[in-house]
Amino acid sequence: MKFIDLNLGLTTLLSGFYGGTGFFIIMGGNPSITRMSDSTFAEFWQNLDHYMGARMPVFGPLLMISLLFSTILLFRESATLPAWLMMVALLVILGDLVFTLSVNHPYNKLIQSWNLDELPPDVRMIRDKVVDAFYIRILFMIGAFILVVLSVWLRKPSA
Repeated sequence: MKFIDLNLGLTTLLSGFYGGTGFFIIMGGNPSITRMSDSTFAEFWQNLDHYMGARMPVFGPLLMISLLFSTILLFRESATLPAWLMMVALLVILGDLVFTLSVNHPYNKLIQSWNLDELPPDVRMIRDKVVDAFYIRILFMIGAFILVVLSVWLRKPSA
């Protein structure tokens, strides 16, 4: 198997994990969060953010590097349309990163600062903003996966 095939497989797998996270958010994550009590939401989000904060600094760059390598390899293979689709997927993930750092991270820092025994009065408002932000991020997450799948599907490998 060629290096490009291995790289495209890894990129598809990683973007699938990320798109699957977005799919989970649509299917049950956000709807469940909107039904949580203030204290349940605060405790859940503090724990979720703790674990995601430890894992995303590894997963995120790995996804971006695989997208970048896939883009370069596709351009070198003269697979123009698949290369452009992969590049757009990379740009979508970079857009997600910018959105996450500018919108989600401030909310995460705020929620991490909460004392679970004395929650602020605006918990529901913050919760709703977190949910709204993730409805936007779903577009990035699933959109990037769709672009990767299209790129791989439309590629005509050289012999």
